[in-house]
Amino acid sequence: MQWLLCWCLLVGGVPSSLAASAQDQAVLDLAAALIQRVRYGALISVDDQGQPRSRVVDGFAPDEDFVIWVATRSTTRKVEQIRAHPQVTLYYWDPENRSYVSVMGQATIVDDLETKLRLRRAADNDRLYPQFPADYVLIKVTPDWLEGVLPGYRGDPDSWAPVAVDFKQRPPQIDQ
Repeated sequence: MQWLLCWCLLVGGVPSSLAASAQDQAVLDLAAALIQRVRYGALISVDDQGQPRSRVVDGFAPDEDFVIWVATRSTTRKVEQIRAHPQVTLYYWDPENRSYVSVMGQATIVDDLETKLRLRRAADNDRLYPQFPADYVLIKVTPDWLEGVLPGYRGDPDSWAPVAVDFKQRPPQIDQ
């Protein structure tokens, strides 16, 4: 990696793929911080009539691949909606900084005991899930696209298009 830095200094620029990757990482870092700061987001799924449905969720912090987990009861409407239409959006609003993040991706219902035991948080207590583990499932949201208006990334001034990260187009990470 040091040779790449030296090369960039010699030629006076950063390769566009490296710059995009650095910007993507900066955006992801800001997005993760926003998600953790505001805690509650909206999960939007699509019902059997094609109508988007929104509800507040207490999602987990994004992991290193920006996968976001959400705990819920196995009998909720969102579980059936996701099984029929796995495309979802998680939306987080930070009014203090006038910023937001939308994470669009594919949701999977995870109901295996090992994963439920490993990921269960203190907030996922017996009051919410009195029949744990039977009434507790996890929604795994694997991101395809992230966009938002974040500090330092306020969007395009003409089109108002937010800054975005395309997870399908991201170059592989370089180990240092």
